[in-house]
Formats: sequence, C-alpha cells, structure tokens
Amino acid sequence: MQKLISIIIPAYNAGQFISETIKSVVKQSYTNWELIVIDDGSHDNTSDIVQKYAKNDSRIHIFKQTNSGVSIARNKGLENCNGDHVCFLDADDLLETENLEAKLHALEKNEWDAVYSACELIDKDSRPLDRELGGQLNPTLNDILELKGNYITAPSGFLYKRAIFKVTGGYDPELSNNADQELFARILYKNFKIGYIPSTLWKYRIHASNMSGNIKLLEKDSIYMFNKFKQLNVFKTKKYEKKCYAKLYYMLGGSWWKQGNNRLRGGLFFIRSFFSYPSIILNNLFNK
Repeated sequence: MQKLISIIIPAYNAGQFISETIKSVVKQSYTNWELIVIDDGSHDNTSDIVQKYAKNDSRIHIFKQTNSGVSIARNKGLENCNGDHVCFLDADDLLETENLEAKLHALEKNEWDAVYSACELIDKDSRPLDRELGGQLNPTLNDILELKGNYITAPSGFLYKRAIFKVTGGYDPELSNNADQELFARILYKNFKIGYIPSTLWKYRIHASNMSGNIKLLEKDSIYMFNKFKQLNVFKTKKYEKKCYAKLYYMLGGSWWKQGNNRLRGGLFFIRSFFSYPSIILNNLFNK
C-alpha cells in the first residue's frame, strides 16, 4: 500500500500565486497525497480559490484561522494531517512533477528521516532567473551554527517522515523568517538523518513580499534563534559560542549595510562581531 504524503500550505493573502501552487501538487506523478491549506486570516480571495479546487478533488482540504503567523499555521496543518510523511509547501512555490515520487523513493532507499533537494529560482511571473540553489549530503548542526550556507532550509524543499515531529515538536511560533532554519537545527540536534537530492525538484519564487527581504525580521529571528541554541547548550565550548555569534553579527552587519541601506546599524553589528571574536572581522577584511 502506498504511503500517504501530507502537503501543508500556510497561506496569507496568497491569491496571486496559490492557484499555480495547487496545480503543481495536482500534477504530481505520486498520487497518494492530501493537501491541507491553512488560511491564516487572509483578506483576499485565497479561500475562494482553494475551495474551488477542493470541490473537484477530495484530497484537498482547507482550514481557517485568525491571522497567527506562518509557524502556527504550519503547526495547525501538522495537527490536522493524516500522512506518514509531511511536506511543507509555501503558497508561492512550485513542485516539479516528480518531486514527491523522487523524494519518497530516496527516503525509503537510504533510510533517511528527511530529504531535501536543489531548487530553481523564478520571479513573480514564474519566469526562470537562471539561478539554482543547492546543498550537500549529511549537513551538520555546526553548519547551521556557523552559517555556512551549504544547505537549504526552505520548507518547500523537504519531505519529512512524520515521526520526526513527535520527537522534535513542530515550528517555534515565535519565529517566522528563521522558523525553518531553527527546525532544521533541532532535527540535526536530535541526530536524525537528513539526505539530499541534487536534482532541481521545486521552484522558489522571488518577489517583493518574501519574508527573507525583511532585514528587521531577520535580525529579530536570528538573535532569538541563537539565544535559544545557547539555552539548550548546543555550543560545544564558550569559545565556539563566541565565534558563532560573531559570524551571526557579521552577517547581520552586512545585511543592514547592503540590503537594509542602514550603515549605522550595520556598523554596530560589525563592532559587536569584532568584540565577540576579532578574527571573524579580520579574516573577512584581509580575504577581500
């Protein structure tokens, strides 16, 4: 008997993109799936679009909640799903036709607990941006702590065994921008095996409303996440902790300096990075 895959879409004012996203699910070569859309208090036609598809396909379901944020919406999807495996799909991203089939096969063949894949970047009109994002096999917790960027944590790229969430819990409701990264770290912290498929099995949409472009939110979530790691005693030594925080401050400094157009705030984070672990700043200066 084929295993059921639950696909969970958190949606807030996603009317512009969600129809195309649902179509990418309906076209999957693997057909034993259920689609659960959590309407997070949308004010547009998101709900009407989803209900139209639900009337024609009994595998599609919609749940509504007052606007509570993406993490709570994903957790509500977890509470209402029935699958053996779970995929969190953002309302503006797209799955390639063989996505679920290829990932489920990889999970079962390699005895992984979760698997992610490379992706193609597209614009708001679904046009390719001639750029792909990839990762690596067997990412480690230290990769996350050191912000190496040799992995993809975006929810749309993953297929999980549902049993993972009985051990790790779901998404942290305090997080939005970094919620996927923090969950990824918790999964690694519990020693689950995460595999990687180099094929581009999904499409990540870049547009003005992406949370990743919000530097203020990035700052809040990143510092919260690292402080949470600190409380869990994830850092192996005090020196290593300072090094990781310095890398975090350096990243935030660069984000404010370039994308955020706030050199004063960026400079303050560069100073914090220097006093946390001076060689992080010095190495970046001399390696340019």
